[in-house]
Amino acid sequence: MAVALARAQARWDAYRGATTGTVSVASLPSAAAFLLPAALADLAAAGIQVRCDDVDVAEHEYAAFTASHDLVIAHSLAGPTPAGAERLATTVLAREPLDIALPAGHRLAGRSELAPEDLVDESWVAVPRGYPFDTVLQRIAAHTGRDLRVVQRVRDNRLVEALVAAGGCVAVLPRFTTPSRAGVVLRPLAQVRARRYIVAVMRPDRAERLVVVEALKALRRAGEQIARAHG
Repeated sequence: MAVALARAQARWDAYRGATTGTVSVASLPSAAAFLLPAALADLAAAGIQVRCDDVDVAEHEYAAFTASHDLVIAHSLAGPTPAGAERLATTVLAREPLDIALPAGHRLAGRSELAPEDLVDESWVAVPRGYPFDTVLQRIAAHTGRDLRVVQRVRDNRLVEALVAAGGCVAVLPRFTTPSRAGVVLRPLAQVRARRYIVAVMRPDRAERLVVVEALKALRRAGEQIARAHG
């Protein structure tokens, strides 16, 4: 019933040309960094306001934020539906490669790409267990039959970069939002799937709201732009 009512309201709003309003968004910071700047500008020009919150939680925890937000930007390495969002509306906004971050002077920094076997003896800075990037380490371990040596588990990507730049550790970082900085290089990983889905998650009734539909369009455009920029 809630979905039908929301759909009817959306049709009435479209008929009246009433696309203005406010959309509440909760997003993981690393996706917000490349999606929100362009999307916010587009939506502001259309008279739509966006209220943003940044949240950095385990994959299965993002779905809970749909109770308090119109739109939640989550991520998953397993597929286009994050864990916990199976009964919610989802839209893929972008697919982002995950690269291996190395100290600039590392013995592997001169290679164009890396194999899992190259990395089994390294010390790793990883995310907490249950966070999507940890899936890449699990896949490397499964591919090689070797356990990886994780020396730190932290959430913030800027902290990960700083620890890698200090030398002695490697990590997994997202390609689109890891800035070029002295001391860190990114290299693609071969033979193991290392790509994340950036996904909008919504309650089905809220997904019918006209301003939410317009917000999704703006976010998808931003995702397409960054993907083209990175080839």
